[in-house]
Amino acid sequence: MFSRRRRFSFPLTRFLFLFSVFVSCGGTDPVQFPVRGTSAALAALSRNAAGGIIDFAKPEKLEYRFDTSLFIPSLSSLEIEYDFSVPPSTETAEQYQLVLETEGDSWALPMDLSFLGIDSGGAAGAAGVIHYAVPAGDSFSGSFNIYLSAADSGAKKNPPGGKALPRFQIRSLEIKKRWFGYYQADENGAVHCFTSPFVYRRSGAQETPQSYVIDPPGVFAVPGSPGPLPELSVELLPGREAAAVAGNLRFEASPYAAELRIPADFRPGAGPVIISGDRVKAFHLRYIAPQPFPAPITADPGLILAWPEEQWRDSRYELFRWEQFPSLLIFDTADYAVQDRLFKRLAFFTEKAGFRGRLAPDWEIADLHGWNAHDYRSEDLARFFEAARASNFPLLPEERELERILLDNGIIRSGGGISGGEGGIISISRESPAYLRSTFIVHESFHGLFFIDAEFRAFSRNRWENLSPPAKRFITAYFDYQHYDIEDEYLVVNEFMAHILQQPPSRASRYFGEILPSRLETSPRRRAALPEKDPVTGLRPVLAEVFAAEAAAFSAWVNRRWGLSAGRVRQVTVTEPAL
Repeated sequence: MFSRRRRFSFPLTRFLFLFSVFVSCGGTDPVQFPVRGTSAALAALSRNAAGGIIDFAKPEKLEYRFDTSLFIPSLSSLEIEYDFSVPPSTETAEQYQLVLETEGDSWALPMDLSFLGIDSGGAAGAAGVIHYAVPAGDSFSGSFNIYLSAADSGAKKNPPGGKALPRFQIRSLEIKKRWFGYYQADENGAVHCFTSPFVYRRSGAQETPQSYVIDPPGVFAVPGSPGPLPELSVELLPGREAAAVAGNLRFEASPYAAELRIPADFRPGAGPVIISGDRVKAFHLRYIAPQPFPAPITADPGLILAWPEEQWRDSRYELFRWEQFPSLLIFDTADYAVQDRLFKRLAFFTEKAGFRGRLAPDWEIADLHGWNAHDYRSEDLARFFEAARASNFPLLPEERELERILLDNGIIRSGGGISGGEGGIISISRESPAYLRSTFIVHESFHGLFFIDAEFRAFSRNRWENLSPPAKRFITAYFDYQHYDIEDEYLVVNEFMAHILQQPPSRASRYFGEILPSRLETSPRRRAALPEKDPVTGLRPVLAEVFAAEAAAFSAWVNRRWGLSAGRVRQVTVTEPAL
C-alpha cells in the first residue's frame, strides 16, 4: 500500500544538537514506570532515567537497556507514553527538541500535536498525555536513550517570556503491534493522544477540507505479501465529507458511515494514504495477516463490488461478511456456472413453484434457469441441508463446501440434525454486467436485512397489506411470471420489498409503470392484471403513482433505521481519483 517517499518527516535520522548533559551513575536501576508488552526487564542507567524524568532547566540524557530475554516480534512498535509538568509553549517547542534514539534511528518526540493541526493545549496540556509509537526495526536489540537538545545554548538560562520550563516524564513504555496514525482516548479524566511518525497534515492548517497523510517508507511499510498487510481504519464524525485515497483508488464514505475501512486483503496499491474531510476523528493503519480461505473477509458492499478479482483467494468465488451486518455473508462468484453449483438446487428448494421443499436431482433442473443472484435465510438453509442429510441425497462438492461454511459461521447448526442459526447469505456474480451487479447487490442485501430484522419484516408486511388491489394484482402476476411460488406470503412480501428498494425512488414510476408491465403484455394469462395504459406516456398511471409512493416510504424507513436508501446499501464508494 505504501512506498518510501522520505526518510523521516517528523522523526530525525540526523539531529544536530548544540548542548546535552549526560549523567551516569555507573550502575543500573529498575525503571519506576510500567513496561508492557514484554516480560523482559528494563534497566535504567541513571537515577533520573529510572524515573523517566528530564528537567528542561537541567537536562540529562536518559539511557535504557532491556535484558537479554527481550524478544521483539516482527512489525512491532515501541510506544512511549509521556507528559509535561508545564505544557510546552510555542517558544519552548521552537527552541528545544526531545529525541528518542534507538539503534540506527533517531526520532523527534512531539511536545504538542501542532504538526497535525491539533490545539496543543487540549492535546498535550496539563490534562493531556502523548503516546508516540515508533517502529522497532529488525536491528533493535533493546537499548535506547532519550535526550533534550536545544537550538539556542542560552535557552535554558532565559526561558521564553519568563515562564517556567517544563519537565518531561515517561509514564509508561509498551511494545505493541506496529501502527501509524492518530486517535484520542479519555482515561481517568485525562486526554490521551496516540500518534506516530510518518503522519502529518497536508498543506498547512488552512486546507479545506483538512487532509492527513500516512506515508511510512518501504522499510517500515512492509508492502506486499506473503505476511501481514496494511489495513486502514478511519473513524468518522457526523458530517458530509470523508474520503481516503490509496494507490490508484478513492474511497468515499457515505454521510451515514461511522467508519471508513479498507481491509488488508483489498491491497489498493503502493503509495501514501491521504485522508480528507471535516468528519475525520481518528485514523490508523495496522498490519493484519490475510484471512485464510474460506474465512469471510469483513467488507462493505461498495468494496465488494470494486474488489480486484486478482486479489481473490480462490478463483471460483470470494466470500465476505457484511461489515454493517455481520450475520450476513456475501458470495461473489466468478461466473453463473460456479454460482449454480453452489445455489441452484437451493433456489428450486426454497422459492421455485412446483419444486419448493423438494431436493431436485441434477437431471431435472439442468436445463432450467435458477437465478443470477441469490439470497437465503438460515431457516431455509437448515431445512435444505437437513433434508439432504435425512435422505442421504447426493449433493455436489460445492454444496458440501457451502454447508461447511454455514456451519463454521453459525448460520446453520448441527447436533441431532441440522437447525437454523443466525443470519443468512446472499450472492452476486462477476458474469453480470456492472450495472446489474450494483442492482443485484442492493436487491439481495435488502433480502438479507428482511431475514434478520423483525421490525423491517413487520413494516414490509404492513405496506403489502395496505397496497391497493390493482397494484397487488399486478405485482403478484409479475412474481408468478418470474416463477416464484406466490402461495408463500413470506416470499411474496420479501420480493415486493426488494423489488421496490433495488433502485432509487426516482426510477420507481417508470420501472413499475412501464418496464415490468411490458413483460406481462405477451402473457395472455397475466396481462389481465394490468391496469389501463396511457398511450402518450407509455406509463400505466395507477401503477406508476402507487409504486413511486411505496419507494419513497420504504426508502425513508431504511434511511432512518440504518442510513441506507432505495438503490444504496453501500457505505463506501470506490472510484479512480481525478489527477
